[in-house]
Amino acid sequence: MPNMTPVDRFPSVRSLTRPPSTPSTALAAEPSDKDAPGRECSTHEALAAVIFVGQLFSLMPIIGYGQASDPRTVTMRYRSVRFVYGCVTLFVMLTLIVMLAAYTVEQPSFGVQQASSLVYYGIIVFYMVELMLLARNWSHIMGRWYVDELPFRSEPYQPPAGTLPFHRKVHLIAFSVMFFAFVEDTLNFVSAYQLNALHIRYCPHRSGFWKNFFHREHPYVLHVIPYHPVVGWTIELTMRIAKFSWHYVDVFIICLSLGLQRRFVQFNDRLERLDGQPQTQGVWRGLRLDFVRLSELVAFVDERFSKLILFSCANDMFFITVQLFNSFDLKATTVTTVYFWYSLGFLMCRCFLMLFVVSSISRASERPLETLRRFPSSNWNLDLRRLCDAVATSENALSGKRFFFVRRPLILAMAGTIITYELVLLDQVKKNPDTTKDCTF
Repeated sequence: MPNMTPVDRFPSVRSLTRPPSTPSTALAAEPSDKDAPGRECSTHEALAAVIFVGQLFSLMPIIGYGQASDPRTVTMRYRSVRFVYGCVTLFVMLTLIVMLAAYTVEQPSFGVQQASSLVYYGIIVFYMVELMLLARNWSHIMGRWYVDELPFRSEPYQPPAGTLPFHRKVHLIAFSVMFFAFVEDTLNFVSAYQLNALHIRYCPHRSGFWKNFFHREHPYVLHVIPYHPVVGWTIELTMRIAKFSWHYVDVFIICLSLGLQRRFVQFNDRLERLDGQPQTQGVWRGLRLDFVRLSELVAFVDERFSKLILFSCANDMFFITVQLFNSFDLKATTVTTVYFWYSLGFLMCRCFLMLFVVSSISRASERPLETLRRFPSSNWNLDLRRLCDAVATSENALSGKRFFFVRRPLILAMAGTIITYELVLLDQVKKNPDTTKDCTF
């Protein structure tokens, strides 16, 4: 991708506050001093470690994100190991979907389990493709973001008092969620191992423990490809990559939202430091343009990531309801029971954490209005009034393709839907029998 200067494409607010050449020069000369006192790192820099972990699992095949603070150096090269790795993983996942669909058609019935498996693989393929398309335009997206947040990384703006440095906060939340995802995946494998051991005890019709294991876990693959340990472990490794991709998108959205929310918090902190004292019209004009800059950035980010948010929310809600439906099934082993309830709890916590962080953008953008109302009427002027109007009327919230906006009431609505669904299931669903001793698969 050729390098583009974001400020040339988006001059509306930035050109009003500094000469046209300033952002370009600042981008080229900006030092990467994330730990310098009183200085904020950019969202581009804070995301570097998160993107690196994603690349270990074939996602976001970009180059140059960790080499300098200038996001315009980021590219996606088609002749690179990262891109080839991503394409190979995507090809394997598409192959698995075809095999699963063909295997499902041959089965005598089609139920919730078959539907959830197809949706699971389909949503993972969508995530892989969407993140690859975002990687293709990452230099443009982060370049625009970098320019818009540049005024908030130095005086008169300051990091919020009593909080972690921005990059550490992003890493703490992101890697904590990834750690719990790793625990969930480990419990998943241990549960499958225990179920296979129990099945072998009743159905010794397979030649070997691992052959029986892979026939139980991936029958749609071994229905087409003859069993071989290499085939089995390759598919199992692909499943681990797929499961991480399934978790990763929520983490990715959380990190992006933290970047936007942080800038609104800094804006409000600066207003509070003015302490209701009279200010010149130039100060109010600068504050108004900074707020408009943030509002434009939210709209820009929403335009690029709203599809990902829509599918992420739909995916989380679908699998929460599926897991609630499965909660009525009998569990054959203690490990399976622990895994199931841990998985359901983690899925719900991950979903609501994502919604809470994304909705915090809207909440943080509304706080300046409360602060502005504390200024005496003798301080009011045209720019201060226009700033109040901008804060009161701006829709600073990310959305799911504008079908819905992620605000705090949405969390309550989703929780109410889940509770209603569970109450209906309690009255309608009967427990399925234990199929551990079923040797007909």
